[in-house]
This record gives sequence, C-alpha cells and structure tokens, in this order.
Amino acid sequence: MANAITDPGDRGHFIGGIVRLAAHDFMDYDLNGPSNGEELGGADGCIDFSNAANAGLSDLWCDDPDKCPFKALYDVAYPFMSKADFWIASASAVIKNTSNERLDMKFRWGRVDSDTCAHSSARLPEPSGCDQVESTFINRMGLSWTDATALLGAHTLGRGDANFSGHPGTWVRTDEESNIFDRKFYTELLSRGWIPRTFPPEDNIDNDWVWGGANLSVMMLNTDVCLYFDIDSMDVINAPCCTNTSANCRQGVSVQCPLSNNIRSEAFAAVEAFANIGNTVGNPNDPFFTAFASAWERATENGYESLNELRNNCEITDQPSQSPSQTCVDVDSFIDRKGNSRACTWVVEQGKCSRFGNNECPVSCGCCDGLC
Repeated sequence: MANAITDPGDRGHFIGGIVRLAAHDFMDYDLNGPSNGEELGGADGCIDFSNAANAGLSDLWCDDPDKCPFKALYDVAYPFMSKADFWIASASAVIKNTSNERLDMKFRWGRVDSDTCAHSSARLPEPSGCDQVESTFINRMGLSWTDATALLGAHTLGRGDANFSGHPGTWVRTDEESNIFDRKFYTELLSRGWIPRTFPPEDNIDNDWVWGGANLSVMMLNTDVCLYFDIDSMDVINAPCCTNTSANCRQGVSVQCPLSNNIRSEAFAAVEAFANIGNTVGNPNDPFFTAFASAWERATENGYESLNELRNNCEITDQPSQSPSQTCVDVDSFIDRKGNSRACTWVVEQGKCSRFGNNECPVSCGCCDGLC
C-alpha cells in the first residue's frame, strides 16, 4: 500500500500514521488506572477517534474501503486478529520495512480489544514539554527516560499536519527522509539551530520549534527539544533561545538554550547515545535500534502478564507437540483489562467467548478444536 503512494510526503504520512495509530493505542496505559476506578488502557484496540488528540487517525481507520484501504485490509484478510494485535503488527512491519529490515522486532500475539476507553485521550501527552513526557511514559506507563527518548525517535517517520495536530512539518530535512526509520531525529535535534516558532493566540496551538534557514516546514515539538535542552523553565517566547548557536539560528537569535543534563540526565545521555555522532564502529543506528526494540516491547505488552509466541502452523509433524487434554483446559479465574476477577461462567453468560474463548475458557466456549 505504501509503495502505491507515489508522493513521498503522502507516503511518509501514511506509514507514520500507522505507527501513530498503534502508539496512541498503547500510550493510554495507566498502571494506576484500576486502583483509581479507571480502565487500565494500553494496547487494547480502543481509540476515541472524535477526540482532538487523535485527529487524522480516522482518515486511516474508517469503514470506507476506498478511503481507508488499511482498515479494509484488516476487515478482509485479518479479522481473526484483535485490532490491538493488528495495529502493533502493522506498525512493527512499517518499522522493519523503513529501517531496511535492520530492525525486525519480536511480535507476540494475544492482546484483547476493549469496547470502551473513556480515559484514553486525556492520558495522551500534549506537545508542551517534558512534564508531559514524564507523566505519560514514566509515571503512568512505568517506562524509563531512556525508553521514552527512544520511542519519541519514531517521529522520524511521517509529518505533522496543521489540520490535525496543529503542528505542520516533518522532523527531518525532506519528505524522502520521512520514509526512513533511523537515528536522524537525534542528529537533527543536536545539529540544527532550533528556535521557537510562535502561533497567533487565536489559533490555540502550542508553540513548537523550527531551525534556521528558509525551510520552515521542518520542526521539532517542545516534547522533543526538552529531552536535551532545558526549555521547560524558560520563557522562550518572550526571550527566545537557540539550541545550537554555532548553527544558522533563524532571526539572528544568539542566546544559547541551556542543556538538560542536570535535570534529565538519563534523557540527555540517551539523545547523545542514539545520535551516535562520530562513531565509525558498526552501524551508527545500532544504539537507537537496540533501545527502541526494548522500549517498544515493554510499551506494546504493558498490562499483559503473558502473550503468545508466533509459530508456523504449516509445519508438518507426525504427532502434535501436546495432546488436547494437556492444552484445552479452562483457567480457574483470570483478571480482565479493567482489573476485575472473572470466571468462565461469566464469559459464557456475557457472550464474550470471542474475546476469552481461545486462551482463558476454551472448554466452556467450545473452542478446543479451533480458534473461536
């Protein structure tokens, strides 16, 4: 599908949208949700497409097969998968393809779709600064600053849109580069002279950053810049600073933005490690790829105690590896995604065998001879 899109900007927007769809699904995970009377969230195939935080994603996931061929692909070829699994698998495939197959991340299946996610959109980070990164990735998702810094590197794919996020531009130099998954997000962050781009107050848009020169379609968000520069504590609009005064800072701004090494030392170190500037040993993308794969696995499997390994169902064997009597048994009880303890009698009574029949309640749901 991506290869059928001839314009590189539109192609980057499409593949970046798939990664964004998966990320907006898993970024609403809150390890404290059930204790606060809210849903756990995470990769559960549930997104509020009407919320402004998810603007544009409905152009990718709608019921019109001509306008949304990605959704049509799921409906026609992959309905046996949960949406959550399909979105994660698709985003992983995008990253594998756009990294020239250097980043082939492990995929495990078994995520369960949720019908409701009332608190999802409110948990997504605003692009205003690192307080949002901390509240989303660190406090709610339970990740590290290294994980968060690696996941934000996915901004290298695609672009922001004025009609959706309100922040127009790519994170890398050209539309062609926005089709490549690599470390360039970090090298751009360090090498350019970024200064704040201001919007009229009536637009109700957070300010973001552009780099020097005439190309104002290239940008960074506050949540990107703050990983390496201490901009959260500055009045950068009334007293603007430049992230790299040795570069060509736009509008002649000569005040150097302070570094974040004393307040976010882990994120600061991660940016330098992932940029990997000047290192000629091995592939320069390796530090970023290694960290991203680890962070992606944690983020996409948050909330699941166990998921299933892929296997080749076409393999011919003389005998099954396990007899049905060993594998087809109901669990005594299980915890659903809202943190409630459930039994298989509840699954049958509520008509939820399509969700819990394969793994938790195969006997009660009559799923022993095949997938429900």
